[in-house]
Amino acid sequence: MSKKIAVIGAGMAGLTVAKNLINKGFLVDIFDKGRGVGGRMSSRRTQWGYLDHGTQYFTVKNPLFQNYIAQNKENVKEWTGKFARWREEKLTKIEPENPRYVPILAMNNLCKNLGLNVTLQTRIISLEKSQTWTLMDENGQKYCDYDYVIITAPPQQTMDLLGNHSDITESIRELKMFACYSLMLIPEKKLNLDFDGIEFQHPILGWIAINDSKPLRGEKGSIIIQSNFSWTENNLEQTRENVGKILKKASEETLNIRFNRSLYESVHLWRYAIPQQTNDQGYYFDTLNNVGVCGDWCLKGNVESAFLSGYYLAEKIIESFS
Repeated sequence: MSKKIAVIGAGMAGLTVAKNLINKGFLVDIFDKGRGVGGRMSSRRTQWGYLDHGTQYFTVKNPLFQNYIAQNKENVKEWTGKFARWREEKLTKIEPENPRYVPILAMNNLCKNLGLNVTLQTRIISLEKSQTWTLMDENGQKYCDYDYVIITAPPQQTMDLLGNHSDITESIRELKMFACYSLMLIPEKKLNLDFDGIEFQHPILGWIAINDSKPLRGEKGSIIIQSNFSWTENNLEQTRENVGKILKKASEETLNIRFNRSLYESVHLWRYAIPQQTNDQGYYFDTLNNVGVCGDWCLKGNVESAFLSGYYLAEKIIESFS
């Protein structure tokens, strides 16, 4: 009889672990609180094209991830933009150490291409354990009889779900995540910037990208402005309107540009954007209670890490039945 597994979270880690388990004959249900898959690999849909307001690009180093990307090469393109670094009030052109890749059209297309059915707009808020696991969502709906539960949420949310069900809670208690604001802008009139992506060492700014320099992102000159982590942590109580004004003003003053009226403008807070420290755990697996945890924060906090974490956890579960 096939084991029944619940996966909480439909980002790269959750979808990878689910896909690999399904391929081995496991029965897997996937739940996500969002309206679509991808997690931080998200893009905002507008009438002028998609805006990558989460993950900006990814690199490929590990052979396992290289093989996965090779299988999806028709949906992934190198971002051959011009890049720079702003430091000590000076803008310097840089050549990235590794090629930077993006899915065509929208960042979460890399996740959509896994072709999995996901129960969306379903926030799981608690777990119960007897002989099997039961999940309950925020509307009181219960999902029962799971042999295993896999959680792919950030550390704090994972601890909230696990409670005292597993020692994994104690293992991840000290792991923290940085927050980040992301301002999405489509100016009424295109700005002429010399670079498509700029990394900042700045009191407020962390990153600026000409979003439609990526494949099939429209032609209106859309811009993504992201705050740095320290400033974000100190300004979590700011209104979205104030954050947008501050990020625009800082960009104008730093790059000597002026924003005109916008066709589109929105601010999103990524409360758990990236881990504050790297982790070499890879994943967490409690064989006594049949619960696993994976995510990008289990390694280096990037897209490749999310894939590898999900891959390694699936292999561990499969191995336990060999």
